[in-house]
Order: sequence, then C-alpha cells, then structure tokens
Amino acid sequence: MAGLFSNFFKQVATGDEIRDWQHASRLFIDSLYRLSPKMGSLFHVYMDLNPVVSQIQQNEQIEIGMLAKSATLPKFNVQTKTLNAYNRKNINQERITYDPLTINFHDDSADVVRDFWYGYYSYYYRDADYQESSYRQDHKYKKRQEQTWGFTPLMSVGTEHYINAIRIYSLHQKSFSAYTLINPTITNFQHGDQVMGEYEPLQHSMQFEYEAVQYATGDVSAGTVLGFNTIHYDHSASPLTPLGGGTTSILGPGGLVEGISDVTNNLQNGNFLGAALGGFRTAQNFKSQNLSRVAGAELKQLGMDILRGQNPLSTVFVPTAGSVNNGIAKAIQTLPGIGSGDTMNDASSVIPSSNQGRIDL
Repeated sequence: MAGLFSNFFKQVATGDEIRDWQHASRLFIDSLYRLSPKMGSLFHVYMDLNPVVSQIQQNEQIEIGMLAKSATLPKFNVQTKTLNAYNRKNINQERITYDPLTINFHDDSADVVRDFWYGYYSYYYRDADYQESSYRQDHKYKKRQEQTWGFTPLMSVGTEHYINAIRIYSLHQKSFSAYTLINPTITNFQHGDQVMGEYEPLQHSMQFEYEAVQYATGDVSAGTVLGFNTIHYDHSASPLTPLGGGTTSILGPGGLVEGISDVTNNLQNGNFLGAALGGFRTAQNFKSQNLSRVAGAELKQLGMDILRGQNPLSTVFVPTAGSVNNGIAKAIQTLPGIGSGDTMNDASSVIPSSNQGRIDL
C-alpha cells in the first residue's frame, strides 16, 4: 500500500510524459456516457402510411420498417448567392433543398416489402391494371381499348399521399433521436439481382424525396418509438436490470439505486406491474445482504479507481432529482380517481399517430 501511495504522489509531483486513455474516457464515459457516439446499427424505421388509400394491415405496416437493413439520414443543401459590397463579400441564403435518401430493405419471403411497393405503384400508375393481352392490341392510329395509362392516381392529385411520413429513429442510451420525412415520394425503386452461384440475401432499394424534415427526441417507452416494441420483440428483461433479477450492487448496474430509478420510471409510464415486480426483486436481492459491508466495498473500489486515474463514475448509476420528481408526479396523475388519466398504457393498443417525444425547434 505504501508503494501505491508513493507512486501516486510521484506522478502528482512530476507529471506523466506518456498519457493513457483518460482523456477519451472522461469525454465519452463521464456522466453516464452522455457524449458517447451513437451506433449506426441501432436504428428503427416506421413507415407512416395513409390509411385512406393503403390496404396494408397494421402489423405489416410495422414489419416494413423492421425489415429495413440500412437507412440514409437526411442531407441538406443551402443555396446561397455571394454579393459584393465595396469588395467585401456577403453570403446571402436563398433556399434550402433536401437531398434524396435511400432505404434498403430485406426481400422477405412473405413479400411484405414487395407488396408495399406494388401498392404504391398501383395507386399512382395504371400500367399494371391490365392483362397482357391489352399490351398486344394495335393502338397506333386506332381507338384505344384502355384510356388511362402511366401516372393516373386513383384519387385526384394533391389530395391524398400514399405515404404520410417516414420516421427514422436513432436509438441510444434508452433514448431516441427521430427524423421525420414529410410527404415522401419514391423516386427510384430497385429489386435485387439474382446471381447464380452467390448466396447473398436479396434486397429492395428505395430512394425517397421529401418536402420537409422534423426533429424529435425523447425516452424509449411505450408509444414513443412507433412500431418498435409492438411485434416480433423480445420482452425478456436483461439479468443486469432489476426486472431481470438485478445485482447486489448499490451504485452499479442493476443495483439498489438503479432499481429505485426503474421503479420510478415504470410508475411514470403507468407500468404499475413492472414497478411492483422490479421493487420486489430489488428487495429480494438485498434481503440477506449486509448493506454497510457492500457499501464499504464499493467505496473502497471507487477510491482505488481514483488513485489509478480511472473514471470513478463510469460504473455508477445516479438518477437525477428531476427524473425522480417528474416520475412520481406523473404516476400520481395516472392513478384512478386522483389524476385526469384513468387508464394505463397498453403496448398492444393501437399505435398513435403522434406522441413523438419532445420536438426540437
């Protein structure tokens, strides 16, 4: 132990010539990974189809987005004009344009994505309405048997879009960042290539243009990320979380502090059963534990991390006072006979058309 303190004070006095990963650690890990980069593979897509013109069922509408294998996020171009004022340049903004983006989908065996494209195609264009024999008829300089071809929407132009919006969610740290594309139009569609001797899965590729982009952020919970945890979703709790069994730690993942925080969050979302189960399992974990001994061991480990120059808060869960107070307040409001709401959130209920979290202006 004496040698450990001796080395520590020597470092304080002389400094280090070769630094380790502490800078990156304090940037990306401090404050519960607040500045950690988002992962490109963690995303969800929801196709918000117009129920007036689309015949696709609710579950298949959700599955379209779940079959997305890659999605380009929006790109913007600001057109400017440079003016000279006595040889001093002034850049004036004139207009903004939105670059097309591409979403690639798995070519599924149930033809969910293919049927989505065919529904879009057959709504706007009449070329697929007729039998093959109609294309063999002589139509030059003669009366046509069929009068409507090409772009002829089933409803008058401008009244009904087939796709109301496309919502792309970047998922991170139990939160989401949403990009909503308003009134998107498919400008390019490509089926995959059948190649003999290759065993790569087929895919569909769609390119979209859109009229505007809206932003939103929020916590991932029931109804905030449309279609995310409704079907084909594993609801089994992680063993590191209180609902999955938890741990006997006080400050670490799945420990006492996180268990209390999860109970508060479940109350906030109206999940009273989850709150009760999480609280019960957390209590069971510490039923036979000596809290003072556990706390002493964790404080000792924190002290060792400080002496080693490591981030002492990288493995500590600390809920904010605001989240606790907000959760309790919302939970009281949802109790029957007390607050304005008298129903609990149900993951199997119909997906709302909004509830996209906090809109960033």
